[in-house]
Amino acid sequence: MKTYLSNPSGYCQGVSRAIALSLSFKKKYPKKDCYVLGALVHNETVTNDLKKYGIICLEDKISSEEKIKKIPQESIVIFSAHGHDKKLETLLTNKKIVFLDATCPIVDLSAQNIKKAIASGREVIYVGTPNHPETIAMLSIDKKVHLFQDIMDDMKKHITDKTPFVSSQTTLSIYELENIFNKIKEIFPNAIFQKEICYETKARQEAIKKLPNDVDVVFIVGGKNSSNTKKLYEVAKKHFSTLKIYHILNEYDIDLLLDKIKGCQKCAIISGASTPLNETMKIKVKLDETW
Repeated sequence: MKTYLSNPSGYCQGVSRAIALSLSFKKKYPKKDCYVLGALVHNETVTNDLKKYGIICLEDKISSEEKIKKIPQESIVIFSAHGHDKKLETLLTNKKIVFLDATCPIVDLSAQNIKKAIASGREVIYVGTPNHPETIAMLSIDKKVHLFQDIMDDMKKHITDKTPFVSSQTTLSIYELENIFNKIKEIFPNAIFQKEICYETKARQEAIKKLPNDVDVVFIVGGKNSSNTKKLYEVAKKHFSTLKIYHILNEYDIDLLLDKIKGCQKCAIISGASTPLNETMKIKVKLDETW
């Protein structure tokens, strides 16, 4: 099968930075147990690789506060690339636990912009995936930050500010976000919009529209819990409704799809921002060698 590898591929800068910082942090404290509050990045392969270096991602469903209570005092802790509630730092400091903040700089910039808006007296409408760690982090900044999905049915009831500041999760679909912003404009014509979609997320979504015309199957490669990968899948389904489109994690998922892609001549491979490049290349090699 002929394969087309979309560009960009491999880690975005925020993911590369988070992984590098975490490995360096663990190396600095080789004898201490090391934990991440959640997944460092949303990719199962990365989580398993980090475990080999002694970095354990705590992905059970209990709150971060409960996780901190259970972490032994002589451990070290890493905050994920998605951002976090700053009160968690105080909890760790009180337990005398050394921690590392691996928040993506773009996510951190989004948080700083929200804080500036609140300091200037504005209320904030935040567009994000409910219960996603980045969304949770932004909502924790102040009670004046309102999740769009919670107030969309009656925004005027919740927002008294006629010029609210509107921010968004960095990994959303640029097309979905445009529609939501238009809905907000209808209610608040003078709202101030800050498009926080990171460059890498935007570039990967826009690359979908540039796929070759002769492609008949598309593989979106990334973690099953990865927001930016899920959005790539949604964008691909929207723009190429007649194509076969699959969200896969690794090369082994191809084996489960052989019957479904039999007869396809050319495929496109698009990877999420937290997908290791070597995993994407393994998929390409496997498909290159398939009939």
